This record gives sequence, C-alpha cells and structure tokens, in this order.
Amino acid sequence: MNTIDIHVHHRWTDPANRLDYQLARTKELAHQSGIGRILALTGGSGASPEDLRTRNDCTMALMAEDPHFWLGAMYLSPNHSPEFIREEARRCVDGGMVAIKQGIELNARDPRIDPIAEAAAELDIPILFHAWYKMVQKYPEESDGADIAYLAQRHPDTRFIMAHLTGIGRRGVQDVEDLPNVWVDTCGGWYDTEIVEYAVRHLGADRIIYGSDYPGRDFAPQVGRAEGARLSAEDREKILWRNAETVLGI
Repeated sequence: MNTIDIHVHHRWTDPANRLDYQLARTKELAHQSGIGRILALTGGSGASPEDLRTRNDCTMALMAEDPHFWLGAMYLSPNHSPEFIREEARRCVDGGMVAIKQGIELNARDPRIDPIAEAAAELDIPILFHAWYKMVQKYPEESDGADIAYLAQRHPDTRFIMAHLTGIGRRGVQDVEDLPNVWVDTCGGWYDTEIVEYAVRHLGADRIIYGSDYPGRDFAPQVGRAEGARLSAEDREKILWRNAETVLGI
C-alpha cells in the first residue's frame, strides 16, 4: 500500500475524548483503499493559543502511536501573534510534523497570513491551504485559486499545496500554472477524472498530489479519481505517493 493521502481530517481535539472508533475506522477504510499513510489535519479557527497547542498535541499523539501510518500537519491561527506562530511552528516541527494546515479563518490575501508563510519557508515545510471557487454558500474569508496565487507570488520561497482540485476547477489550475511553488491536491466535489487529466496537461504530474478530504469524502472514490484518469503509470505513481514524499520530505 504505497498511496499517501495528504488531506484527512481526524477531528480528535480533546485528549480526554479519544474517538477511538473513528480513528480505527479511518485506518481500516484507508487500508481497504490501498492507502498506507495519511497526513492528519486538525482545525483551530477561533481557538486560543492554549487550545491550539492541545489540538496539535492530539495530532502528535497519533503520530507517536503509529508513525508508519499517521503523518501530522499542525494548525496555526493567523489571528495569533507572530511570536506565538513561530514558537508553535518550531515546537510542532520538533515533534515530527511535516506541514501546516490553513482553512477559512482568514483569506490568503490577508497580511496576517504572512508570519505563517514565513515560518513555513524557514522550517522548509509546505502549507496545505483550503481553496474553492463558489457562486453560493461561500464563507466570508474563504480563499479561491486567485487568492492562493497572490499569496504564493508574495512568498516565492514557501511551498503551497492548494486544496480541492475539483473545487477550484480549471480556473484554479490556470491561476497557479506559472507558479512553481504551488502544488494542487486532488480532493473535493464530484469524482471527476477529467479534471485530473486537465491538471496534468497544464501543471505537469509533478505538481499534483492525491488527497481525499476524508471523512467529508470517502477514500475509495477519491483514489479512483486518480486511478481512473488516463495517465501513464509513472504519472499515476507521482500523484498517488511520490509527489507527497517529495513535498513533505518523508
């Protein structure tokens, strides 16, 4: 099982409430779909510094329990001080984390994101950043492909993984086509193989990474999106695991 899933929400945020069934079920379903490792994501919009540390601690506890399965991405809040952001980023990297997650707390154009981007560059880890083009039900601070492109242009030494290929679509692919520091993950929305083929044509297979967005989406059809696309065996391997190893440095 070589596939690496870089977009899985584990939802364990309270050390006193282990969610053992959910965590075990995550591993079981991942293995059924040929996934050998996952990047575990936590959230933290509106969290205090103390609560954010606790959430990141839960992720690190998973990593310690089964380091061959769980990889960890920290959450950093752009609403915290630059000093805390740097301190927590260093603490989490020292604990083995390999990425930073950003969601919809602030738009990617907001300058308060800058300390997080700078910390990622300094520590040589990527930022997995939520992005989606929407006509309705758009969150107030939600980023789209153009927003991610703006941030990536301002921080050329930082590696970004723009989430939700199906959510950002062709327009999002075009937004980042000329930005070599931006990768795209394959998750989100309908299980469309054509958009994967389109992204390969415009970005190259080296810049596309498999992700599921589990438990919001099931593993099997999301893996099928990459496995069913009309790609060479080499490009499929890159998308399913080789690129993740490269970008995450594992």
